[in-house]
Amino acid sequence: MSTTSPIPVLRSSDGALLRFDGDALVLRRENEEVRIPLLTVGCIRSEGRSLAVELNTPSGTVPAVIRVDDVSEVAANLFAEAVNAILPERPTGADGLKLVTTRAVNESQQERDKRRRRRWGTAVVLVFAGLAVAVAACGVWIFAFLIMLIGPVGALITAVGADMVRLRFRSRYLLRHGVTVEARRVGETRILGGEFGMFMYTDMHGVDRSVNVKSRSATVQVAYHPSKPGIATEYGSRSSRASDTIGALCFLVFGLIVDATVIGVAIGSFQGRYPGY
Repeated sequence: MSTTSPIPVLRSSDGALLRFDGDALVLRRENEEVRIPLLTVGCIRSEGRSLAVELNTPSGTVPAVIRVDDVSEVAANLFAEAVNAILPERPTGADGLKLVTTRAVNESQQERDKRRRRRWGTAVVLVFAGLAVAVAACGVWIFAFLIMLIGPVGALITAVGADMVRLRFRSRYLLRHGVTVEARRVGETRILGGEFGMFMYTDMHGVDRSVNVKSRSATVQVAYHPSKPGIATEYGSRSSRASDTIGALCFLVFGLIVDATVIGVAIGSFQGRYPGY
């Protein structure tokens, strides 16, 4: 039997998220999480693409309202209808704001990395698009098309290669200065089309953490950062570490060669070296 709630999750264009969580509503913003117990809610109103959560307040006072704007109108209607139908009996004259709790939310490293990659990706596409337009303005339409097609691919290869090299240096640091423990296999996962084993280890504080390792063994040795126990790497053989480092460097160099070629073609187009194209 499925335990998934039929009440939709509301997402706004600025990243805010409102969801039903058993006996409360949880509003997640970029840097904070607001928990609104259902006992504090007077009613929920759908106002087009906005949702208003009206809280109970003492008699004679203006009701406090928590709003979520720029959401799906259909989802807002369904959310308001579903939650209003299950609101519990509310005590009269209660001040709902006193029961609403707010806590700061620290962005995880994965979320920061994802946001940084998204920004860099957008910047790269815009740069090569501008370069292609400039080349096209010189009348070299074929090279403009190739720059728009190959430029972002070369930049992606360079970025992946640079990240692989960074991970190899981090792995080297962890193997020298980290804490080595044994991790047990608990499942499998796929990353960029590759199959990895999911392994669990326990840090010095007794917290269970996971790491993905390309291994079929039941257990592996991993080294984690003493002050950042969530960062870990496999304690592989010297030959495998060397081959991984060489592969990362080759990937990076290939990406740089593609980037240099694209930039060279653009410069040549500006200088009129390809009149026949």
